[in-house]
Amino acid sequence: MINWREKFIATGVHFAVTLLLAGIAAALIFLVWFPSPFQTMIGGTELFMLVVGCDLALGPLMSLVIYNSRKSRRELVIDYSIVGVLQIAALVYGVFIVAGTRPTYIVFNTDRYEVVTARDIDEQELAAARDPRYRRLPWTGPRLIAVDVPAADQQDAMFQSLSGNEEHQRPRFYVPLERKVDAIRAKAKPLKALEDRKPASKPLLDAAVADLGLPADQLGWLPVRHRKGFWTALINKDNGEPVAWVDFDPYD
Repeated sequence: MINWREKFIATGVHFAVTLLLAGIAAALIFLVWFPSPFQTMIGGTELFMLVVGCDLALGPLMSLVIYNSRKSRRELVIDYSIVGVLQIAALVYGVFIVAGTRPTYIVFNTDRYEVVTARDIDEQELAAARDPRYRRLPWTGPRLIAVDVPAADQQDAMFQSLSGNEEHQRPRFYVPLERKVDAIRAKAKPLKALEDRKPASKPLLDAAVADLGLPADQLGWLPVRHRKGFWTALINKDNGEPVAWVDFDPYD
């Protein structure tokens, strides 16, 4: 006779363990790798959510099927070990895929910010970084940096860009953001200029400014390019850093 009470207890325990592991992975992804609003801006977490959803649904369901109080301890250990290995492998695969899409650098380049993901930079470019700080991709969230192409590299940079390997994907040109503050200030445009040209942006910009609590004349805006298109960054003119991200395409 099937002991449904024991089956449901085993299923509940299995679900709780699966939920704990999924929660740890989600905290890493959504709090560290994709701090707000990058999970909305560039996505990349859909596969992880699909894998976790399947893990949460299928794992405990498998527990409901395989648990039988008549089985020996050895049989139960073998059954649960197989299910556990399959679940962990699926979870690791999901995290691995997401890791490749995580934003690693927010790069100021000429007149805009670029969101660079781990997959945008190949190993050869990492090895060619002149500053050793940029020879490894960060794992603790995206970093703000800038691009500076020396005169001697201008021609190479142009040809590489035509082939799809743009300056913001090449760590050899990375420099600390502080070195480009003057250029950022010069390129940052007044918020009113965007509001006048694109009236639909006004409520979004007003809401962002209200949340910041900074005077509008201390702020400018620059476009932010990412793999899905463009957003708008509000820039603190004092240090050139983005202080807010607005889901509005200034070019649309």
